[in-house]
Amino acid sequence: MRQDMTRPEAERALGLPERYGIADVRRAFKGRAQKYHPDNARRNGFSETFAQQKMTEVNKAYALLRHLFDDGSVETLRRDFTQGAYGKHSVGAHRASTARSRSAVRTQVDDSLFWDEDGNPRSATAENEANAAADASGHELRRFLLGPVFLRLIAIAAFALVWWRTFPFVGENAVHFDMGAEVPLRDLVSVLIAIVYPSYFLLYEVITGNISGVFRELINGIVSSVTRTHIEVRKRGSYRSSLSSLLRDQIYSVLELPLAAWLFVRANDLPGSVEQTISFVLGAIFILDALIGFFGAGVAQGLSRWLSSVVERRYVTMRMNLLKRCGQWASDRHAP
Repeated sequence: MRQDMTRPEAERALGLPERYGIADVRRAFKGRAQKYHPDNARRNGFSETFAQQKMTEVNKAYALLRHLFDDGSVETLRRDFTQGAYGKHSVGAHRASTARSRSAVRTQVDDSLFWDEDGNPRSATAENEANAAADASGHELRRFLLGPVFLRLIAIAAFALVWWRTFPFVGENAVHFDMGAEVPLRDLVSVLIAIVYPSYFLLYEVITGNISGVFRELINGIVSSVTRTHIEVRKRGSYRSSLSSLLRDQIYSVLELPLAAWLFVRANDLPGSVEQTISFVLGAIFILDALIGFFGAGVAQGLSRWLSSVVERRYVTMRMNLLKRCGQWASDRHAP
């Protein structure tokens, strides 16, 4: 039979589930063959011409898909919802860990584990499944040094040191700030900045670990690219990249208020100038945005969500390319 059907068309013709094996292909073929068989077509309400057309389509689909499982190295496949469009998500083959393929990667990752049919990142469950497939065994030292604990402790220690050396009410730090009865507004803003920013970033890293996570994922990516071996170093159950989380999971109102105060002080020091007007307008914008931000809206919140989405999409694509480079990837289009 001349095969002029694509794999997505074949999967659609048989109505296969998102993940399927040879048993699913056979079951779907049998069901549709009975439905459109000439002996049953009229009883099922189909014209002879339509039934013949559908039987031809079903036979072609079965002939195409069953051959994908012939060598026994593939256990399951994922449907290709992109019609073969390059640059979104293809469909990968999950390799069977048989004696014949024991030297191969235990389970290779395909990009449909990361993307859904709309091109959006999948759920945390699917991501965990992909993580397990992309995690090379061994490498315990690297796993410890780049794991979710070691670098985070170093980052917390660094932020704690900065906080200890800058917080106005700790140790002898007060001598660096003018906090008298008639203190200038500029000095009050300096005290505010010294209180807010070191404290915020210390607490943020303690609670989220996103700052150290950015460096952890960056370093691990470089090491994986050089060694051609990828291990999973993100904390268990994490889904988004740390950079995406860093951008999205911020209390921007807390960060904007000291900046607005500094802009107002700067405007006060530049009377009658264009810079004064610009500083005053920017300060007012930051104040307004900070107030709106407490209700989950505002420019900073919206921009961070958009940028986080852009970063996440780029991150997933780069991670998939890295897995290809490391040989921990398989799909019908990209597999060697």
